[in-house]
Amino acid sequence: MASKDRTAEKREAGSRRPFAIAAAFLTMLALQGCAGVGVFDGGKPEAPYGAYLAARYAGSIHQPDAAAKYFDKTLAADPGNAVVTERAFMVALNAGQMDRAVDLAKSLVKISPDHRMARLVLSLNDIRRGNYGDARKEIGSAESGIFVALVGSLTEAWAAAGDGDEQAAMAKLKTFEGKPAFDLFRVYHTALILDLLGNAKGADANYAKAMEASNGTSIRIVQAYSSFLDRQGRTNEARAALDQYATLAPEHPLVRAALRELTEAERKGEKVRPLVSNASEGVAEALYGLGSALAQDQGNDLAELYLQLAIWLRPDFDVARTLLADSYEQKKRWADAVAAYGAVSKGSPLYGNARIQIALDLDRLDRDDEAIVVLNELAADNPKALDPITALGDIYRGKEKYAEAAVEYTRAIAMSGVPKPADWPLYYARGICNERLGQWPQAESDLKLAQTLSGDNALVLNYLGYSWIERGENLKEALAMIEKAVEQRPTDGFIVDSLGWAEYRLGNYSRAAEVLERAVELEPGDSTINEHLGDALWKVGRHIEARFQWSHALDMKPDADRIAPLKAKLEGGLDAGEALRQHNAAPRSHQAEPASGAASGT
Repeated sequence: MASKDRTAEKREAGSRRPFAIAAAFLTMLALQGCAGVGVFDGGKPEAPYGAYLAARYAGSIHQPDAAAKYFDKTLAADPGNAVVTERAFMVALNAGQMDRAVDLAKSLVKISPDHRMARLVLSLNDIRRGNYGDARKEIGSAESGIFVALVGSLTEAWAAAGDGDEQAAMAKLKTFEGKPAFDLFRVYHTALILDLLGNAKGADANYAKAMEASNGTSIRIVQAYSSFLDRQGRTNEARAALDQYATLAPEHPLVRAALRELTEAERKGEKVRPLVSNASEGVAEALYGLGSALAQDQGNDLAELYLQLAIWLRPDFDVARTLLADSYEQKKRWADAVAAYGAVSKGSPLYGNARIQIALDLDRLDRDDEAIVVLNELAADNPKALDPITALGDIYRGKEKYAEAAVEYTRAIAMSGVPKPADWPLYYARGICNERLGQWPQAESDLKLAQTLSGDNALVLNYLGYSWIERGENLKEALAMIEKAVEQRPTDGFIVDSLGWAEYRLGNYSRAAEVLERAVELEPGDSTINEHLGDALWKVGRHIEARFQWSHALDMKPDADRIAPLKAKLEGGLDAGEALRQHNAAPRSHQAEPASGAASGT
């Protein structure tokens, strides 16, 4: 937990960041000498070099404001530089600085008239403003290629729809015919456009094709089709489509909200609003779909760019905001994720989940006091909601505040009522807390119930079985449980380590060494697993290899209570280390506990 002094230090460090960026790259420039070659003309002064490199660095560490400052300095010295203009443009786009991106796009097309992304942004800006003819001209001026064939065709189709030109819109979507990978995309957007233009028969046919192609598993398609059906007076069919999705994901906030909206509209004698009600929202839907597909590849920055564009076109697009935040989380950009989740509107069905994720990300930033405030506020606003309570438990447990965590899990369990399969993470998490607090009877009871409710989940089997072995209880049953856990998750190095250490504790040293060698292969960077392997190797007489593993474990920042035993083993062998042995009577937290958020299901 950060102290006030530490917080102040962080703030001070943040205020110095632009200078630090410039200094870092000026130093690099001095070392590299020719870093500006290929970017600036030979006759230009050298002054822009440092600013340009500082801008590049700021962009690479996701500091767009600092990057903009240094790019502007560079462009002031060399205003017609295509490379600098393009890089400044892309940084602005990825950061969601759309006004700046539009200005840079205008500059860029003066230098490179057929620049694809610049033309796309200018086209989208026209669509936002209702200038559909200008939008079609802009995208039509882009250099041809796969990008224009995909994104450009969708943009032109929606611009044509904005103009009320169904024939031109359908002609553009024909670009995707004969390309099976885009069949779902094509029929879905055909349905949306025909729905917008009032062609109910064509929309109905294409919505049905989209539902069939997606097997009813796309919440966006289900929402769009349900809305269409309701507006056609087919409310029962609309509800059936939503109910079918709800059987797959009964707790999904969007389907629950859609069902509530349908019920409320029916009560008032009204109709559900369409998912897409204008061309700008239609293009946003297309960009969101592309971003969603690309987000499956976690290293693909293009996904974030498309999502930023989608949000620009549709500012209330909270689904896109949450996907953007999730993309940031995949890259451990916790602060950016907090900002993205923070933009989700309070009236959105996704608001509660966004607040929970904000809290978890704040905790990852060691801002757990703020995280707890967020969750307590959410719990106060939603007194019947379990998720804020279980997330509080997860945060406390992650900080090894087991008593506080157990209180929150107990609250959640009481709110949940009669134990049911979905509750197993709560009992599992509380069982861990009780075990760590030395309350074994309560822990054992919780873990047994979690095992039953979960249908022998690997994590539960591992934790309970290992705990029994450490306590010398139910040894055969315990070993069988851990073996079953390994069968379920054979590539989980931590669970494989549990099996190896269980064999060690039972005196099966050769088998233990064999299993632990595999655990190290699966998870080579873990101190505890390397120490376990060293112990087993010592027992089978492989002393040199054992010392190597202990030394390796010592280099991996082990828990504080393991440092002295490891040093003792290196100096005097296993027996010397055993004299200082401070193993807990339960599995190590990294082996058996769920990651933060597991109990809350996030």
